[in-house]
Amino acid sequence: MIAKFAFCLQNFMRKNLFITTIFPPSTGGIELCLRNIIQRLPKEKVVVLAQENRASQNFDRTEDYKIFRTRLERVYFKPKWLLSPFSVLKIVRKEKPEIIQAAHGFASYFSAWVLKKILGTPYFVWAYGLDILSMRKSRMIRFLVKIIYKDAAGGVANSNFTKEEMIKAGLSAEKVFVIYPGVDSEKFQRLKAPEDIYKKYQLPVNKKILLSVSRLVKRKGFDLAIKALPKILEKFPDAVYILGGKGPDEARLKFLVAKSPDYAQSATRFIGFVDDADLPYLYGRASIFLMPSRQIDEDVEGFGMVFLEANACGCPVIGGRSGGIPEAIIDGQTGFLVDPKDPEDLAKKVNRILGDSELAKKMGERGRRRVIEEFGWEKIVKCFALLTKIP
Repeated sequence: MIAKFAFCLQNFMRKNLFITTIFPPSTGGIELCLRNIIQRLPKEKVVVLAQENRASQNFDRTEDYKIFRTRLERVYFKPKWLLSPFSVLKIVRKEKPEIIQAAHGFASYFSAWVLKKILGTPYFVWAYGLDILSMRKSRMIRFLVKIIYKDAAGGVANSNFTKEEMIKAGLSAEKVFVIYPGVDSEKFQRLKAPEDIYKKYQLPVNKKILLSVSRLVKRKGFDLAIKALPKILEKFPDAVYILGGKGPDEARLKFLVAKSPDYAQSATRFIGFVDDADLPYLYGRASIFLMPSRQIDEDVEGFGMVFLEANACGCPVIGGRSGGIPEAIIDGQTGFLVDPKDPEDLAKKVNRILGDSELAKKMGERGRRRVIEEFGWEKIVKCFALLTKIP
């Protein structure tokens, strides 16, 4: 299916060099998004230049497009991105791309801009929310981003929220295109979890599961869910909060649980890292997927692909009203948006879904239908392919 789709794009696409400081085998929403787009492009029309990764050799051998690895960012050199154009220049001379996609990281931005000055190759700049806000911390980088944006052929934003931030940073509004992350609705669908999944993740058999799966960082708002849990359990004592993932906020979250009432402690389970292949089973078993994210300084959720994944599995979702999340959730239809600082609001919305099975079913059905109609990867890639004709 992917090969057939790529063949359809062959005749009108220009050759693209994607430069990115993060790429599989490292895991995350950005890595997943880039890989899914690149996999669906004609392999003769795409080259990837990514940051060195010790574990990358085995992964790179499994892909059918060219991947080069280099030190785009040098840990022991300041600024760490300054020498990146030298590495990129070698690949550009060898592969002769017609367009450069500065797909992630300031090193990709800076390299694309320098190569435009040297060789005249047009480039697009990509942003995802957190990255563009983080660039504001340095006065020098803010200044350079403005120059780089001025010379860019265009920009790719993962949401309208991110688009507005790119415009604030100096990119002309007419140059910014919103391309949402996609979801594989064949992979993500409601599946019955086999017995070994229940054992692996300590899933209860006959309880209402509130599920969160993500990297455990403060902006995700899982502390809000822990604080809301007692109110939820008062009305639905058979509810269980399953929290999957690892991260720097884990110790603080466990401390919050330890301070909760005994009945809330026993209803909270940390299950650690969740294998990507197991996610559809967890989404399909959950009554609600929760991620009440909030913005903390420059740390923000640019979109929230996990909400679409859960919806694709027929699961209602609840997210914080911040960043690009209001574009991932249609409030009241595919799930609910909540005040990410108010545990009472979260508890109220959770209780509403748990108490109305018909509402929960409709939210799940609407969510899956929306994913299929609006967020299929083929549609996302078509939008991207059209951009390669702009310069």
